[in-house]
Amino acid sequence: MRIVLENADYVTVGFRVPVAKMLKPHELEWALRIPSAAIDVLSDDFDAAEVSTRLLKCRDEEIGDVLLHQEVIAGVGNVFKSEICFVTATSPFCKVPALGAEKIATLIATSRRLVKANVLEDSGDAIVTYGGRKRRTTHESDPGASLWVYGRAGEPCRKCGERIRRRIQGPDARVTFWCQQCQPMPDGSVVDG
Repeated sequence: MRIVLENADYVTVGFRVPVAKMLKPHELEWALRIPSAAIDVLSDDFDAAEVSTRLLKCRDEEIGDVLLHQEVIAGVGNVFKSEICFVTATSPFCKVPALGAEKIATLIATSRRLVKANVLEDSGDAIVTYGGRKRRTTHESDPGASLWVYGRAGEPCRKCGERIRRRIQGPDARVTFWCQQCQPMPDGSVVDG
C-alpha cells in the first residue's frame, strides 16, 4: 500500500501510485493534469477531433509517447499504448507528423474501443479496469493469449511469428513492446529492440 485516503463515507487504498498530489477544491479549477471529459476515452463527451488536434501539436514526439500524455488523450496506459499501436499496425516509434489523418483517426478510435472493452460495466459509480489476465485486446478465450504484444518480448508474434521486441521509450523510460514485421516504420527503417 502506497497511499490511503479516508473520510466518513469511504476508504480508498492505492497500491501502484508513483506520484500523488493533493489539491484543495479551488486548485482543481486550474490543475492542468486533470483531463477534460472531451479527451477522456471513457467519457460520453469524448471528442475525437479535440484529441486529434492535441495529438498533432506533439510534432517532435513518437506516437508511443504521445499516447501516454494524459493531457492529449486521457485513459491510455502503458499496456494499452503497445496494444493500440499493434492493433493499428503502427510503429510506436513513428513521429506524429508521419502518421497522416486517417491513421490518427484509427489510433484514436482504437484507443477508445480497447480501453472501453476492458472496463467492468457493473462497477457502480467507480471506474474499474481489468488487470492481469482479465485484460484483453485479442479475441482469444485462452487467458494466456489475451494480449498481442505487451509483456511478450522474445515470443513469436500472434499474427506473423516474428519475435516480439521490447525497448525503453521516451523521457519517462516506459517499456514498449512491438512486432517489427506487423508494425513497420513508414520510411522502412528498422528500430532496434
